Amino acid sequence: MQWEHILDVNAASAADTNNDPQERLLAQLITVRTVMFQGKDCGLDDMDWQGLFSWLGIKVPKDAEGSHHYGDYSPTLKRWWKRTSAALDTTTPVHNALTLLCEHIADLLQLGVLETRLLMLTWLRLRYPQMNPVLACVEHTRTKKLLAQLTGHNSDEVHLCLQEHGRLLMLGLLSYQHNLRALDLDDSLTAGHMLLSLAPLVNHDVKALSSSALRGYITERLMSLCPTQPPGAFTLASFDAVPLRQLTVDYLRQALDTQQAGANVLIYGEPGVGKTELVKALASLLSVPLYGVPVVDNNDEMLTPSKRLSRYQVVQKLIDRRPGLIMFDEIEDVINDEEALPKGWMNQLLENNSTPALWVSNSVHWLDPAYLRRFDMIIEVKAQHGEQAKAHYCQLLNELPVTPQGRQQLALQPWMTPAAADQLCRLGRLFNPRTPKRNEQHIDTLMTHRLRALGKSLSRTQNDKTLATGPTMPAYRIEWLNTRPGLENIVQRLTRRQRGRLCLHGLPGSGKTALAQHLAKILGCELITAHASSLLDKYVGGTEEKLAALFAQAREKGAVLLLDEVDTLLMQRDNSMQSWEISHTNELLVQIENFDGILLATTNRVDSLDRAVMRRFDLKVEFLPLAPEPLRDLLKEVLPARDHQRLATIPNSHLAQRSLTPGNVRTALDQLDLRGLPIRLNTLMDALALEEREQHGKRQPIGFV
Repeated sequence: MQWEHILDVNAASAADTNNDPQERLLAQLITVRTVMFQGKDCGLDDMDWQGLFSWLGIKVPKDAEGSHHYGDYSPTLKRWWKRTSAALDTTTPVHNALTLLCEHIADLLQLGVLETRLLMLTWLRLRYPQMNPVLACVEHTRTKKLLAQLTGHNSDEVHLCLQEHGRLLMLGLLSYQHNLRALDLDDSLTAGHMLLSLAPLVNHDVKALSSSALRGYITERLMSLCPTQPPGAFTLASFDAVPLRQLTVDYLRQALDTQQAGANVLIYGEPGVGKTELVKALASLLSVPLYGVPVVDNNDEMLTPSKRLSRYQVVQKLIDRRPGLIMFDEIEDVINDEEALPKGWMNQLLENNSTPALWVSNSVHWLDPAYLRRFDMIIEVKAQHGEQAKAHYCQLLNELPVTPQGRQQLALQPWMTPAAADQLCRLGRLFNPRTPKRNEQHIDTLMTHRLRALGKSLSRTQNDKTLATGPTMPAYRIEWLNTRPGLENIVQRLTRRQRGRLCLHGLPGSGKTALAQHLAKILGCELITAHASSLLDKYVGGTEEKLAALFAQAREKGAVLLLDEVDTLLMQRDNSMQSWEISHTNELLVQIENFDGILLATTNRVDSLDRAVMRRFDLKVEFLPLAPEPLRDLLKEVLPARDHQRLATIPNSHLAQRSLTPGNVRTALDQLDLRGLPIRLNTLMDALALEEREQHGKRQPIGFV
């Protein structure tokens, strides 16, 4: 910056001379016409008059110096008007850089003649601040009449054009004013954010450009308001948990081919499950560009709801002539803001858009039903589970410096999403690649704190110890379980039938929950686990509502449903139960009776269950202690190789006398780890003996005996 720029009081007028002479003359004529329209009601002071006359290039009359009365200046103004208008060819239209730009913008945004002329007046006012003192003098009672005269339209048309639902305001070309009934001319012609973003265009040498080149230049400038989104990282096949994927593709393809109006899809789901990536995958499959409505502008400043809506509507009109999709992400703030979006306008947006739009939200519970009815398709995106999802997450976590087992366990976590995998990989760059086990401990601590902050817990399965410290259990094997009847044929039949209700009972830790996990894995579906204690509600009727919602969720997802400790809910009804206890027991019986999927209920107290309950189950499976050979195989998996020969010498008759379960083995391993003892055959057998005594009540005497 130079001092001379600050001290030069003529800098503004000097810069003004660089503008198109025709454009400047148009601004001057409009300003003088406004002064003459006001007449004696013109409220300019002597400084305003001097500035106006200086801009017009005429001298202030000597007898008018220091005056603010219109009558002292009007004769000179009228002579200027007469002389200037006589030199103009009134039979030819006004043609300059500004009018050329306005005509192209009006055609691209489908503006009418009146809207185009109001746009031109606003742009002139923006470029020539010398007009402002005069415009500010026109009171709201005369604003529409003056604009009608300047544009050649009637006052009613001007009134409708300046309404908050008018295109100039909704497209952001004019600024939205809250008190629309009492606007003076200065307020009515206030440039909106969209016009401000286009203002630099007029500084280019647009006359040197061909009409098609100028049109393309303006189009690209406007299209940049909703930038083209980069390709997604996933294909549509990656979203196997999303229902109606192919129908969505067919719907969007037909809407593009037929130019269907009002084609809208609402996609919702919890943060991080991949909603945006799904939209990108749809656009990639359809081979069309995806335009995204941004949340921040190029300067990283937050866009207001009205600005985001303006950008959406502008691009809707521009994209009308080319193939593509528009994604409006994070719609919560926009649709909830009635000042930014009058309620009737949302319906209009969803009924008249010419380009298919995909609206993305974290939830739909807050949306007005009137809005929801206008979406042709509403799709929920959920976190993916199952074998395919596990392989997908393992691939996403490939760069994470952990063990292969740790990566697989992370992929199985219920909280795992594409966003969570991306976050872990970013943090993983800070980990030491030579300490994968320690890195797993860091991740365990990190996710514990994160989930706790989100009001969730870091739940683990029976075999999920890879992310924690201490010894680990081997992978699940169904042949290790000792049940009556045997499980192999039962699992095959359940896999084929896709339905069945089983009551699993037996010793704690004998593998009942593990069977449910195994079934869900081989079926490739989600496992929903509900502990009976978590379903009990302190309010009358609350338990019944929770039960109904649980079974409805399992039906909707096609999941394996596991009711753990079901005896808490299904005690015998003849044992002096309260009326509400009988009520929720009856509700559970009805839900079990009507459930057509796979239901597993576990209990350690099968004798306490109501007889009517037992009739609802297709099969009762008893889980017994491990047989000698499966017990030997399990011990071999957890013991070091140097103990395998000694383990083989233990006779089956000795192992048959033990009443042990896989849960006992896991607990014994943890016990040795906490005591700092090595996992060897003798220490493990001692720990198992202690576990067996505790489980079956065979306690050693205490004290001086």
